[in-house]
Amino acid sequence: MIVRLNTDIAAGVLGLVFGAVLWFPRADIGRLSIIFPRAILLILTLISVALVVKGFIRPSGRQIEITGSPRRLVTVMIGFFLWWGLVEVLGFLLTTLIAFFALTWYLARVETVVTWQRMLMWTPIILALVSVFYLTFTEVLNVRLPTGLFF
Repeated sequence: MIVRLNTDIAAGVLGLVFGAVLWFPRADIGRLSIIFPRAILLILTLISVALVVKGFIRPSGRQIEITGSPRRLVTVMIGFFLWWGLVEVLGFLLTTLIAFFALTWYLARVETVVTWQRMLMWTPIILALVSVFYLTFTEVLNVRLPTGLFF
């Protein structure tokens, strides 16, 4: 599918929407904990506004070719929203492990048949990746991740 659009305006509006979605549910975050996210949201908003302004001043329409299955794209997007919704219930570790295994299986089955042996072969990589994310957030960035029911 080929779509022609002004990518500056599209990216700017998407950035503004994303920033607004992240800005409003921040009431339960402590005063010191919000400093870094607020700075990132401010930078995101400034860049998004600059992109929208540039899109109107010097419009540059581009043809965007979306390859692959639109159904697969929508399925992965729904999967990410499910992960986002379940992370508070099940906790970051369990939800992220389930999401990574499901995403790996779903996307790999496009190219080949995914057997349990192949998934077991990918298990150390998925565990290492999730562990790096977890340790980076908890130890390096000092961010408390949702614990949920289990972890």
